[in-house]
Amino acid sequence: MASTIPTLKHTLRQAGYLLTLFIFPVSAHATGLQLYGTLDGGYRYHFSKTQGHFTHPDTGQSTPFSIRSQNSGIASGLKNDSKIGLRGSHEIGGGNRIFFELEEDVDIATGRRGRDRGTRVIGIGG
Repeated sequence: MASTIPTLKHTLRQAGYLLTLFIFPVSAHATGLQLYGTLDGGYRYHFSKTQGHFTHPDTGQSTPFSIRSQNSGIASGLKNDSKIGLRGSHEIGGGNRIFFELEEDVDIATGRRGRDRGTRVIGIGG
């Protein structure tokens, strides 16, 4: 069993090399492949306190109340939306090129898509 661990590490390393070989030839042929984005997040702390008086409808007696609430944790989009995108183009000859832009909102606190909104543009132009 101890001999399978180095083999597993070796296999994972080779998979990483293969992935690198697949990525770099694509970017070498593309005339403008760009990975871009904005990641905005941080630690958020929120405290609120509400005070007032409740008047009982039957007796008319007024009772003071106070409600305190606090919430804290990692939050995404404190100032701007977090997004990640990939855009590029590729010459196809005859003065034409294929271009694309894929962008998605990201919630960095959870790792999920932010909203059902994103940019997806694919086209052919001169």
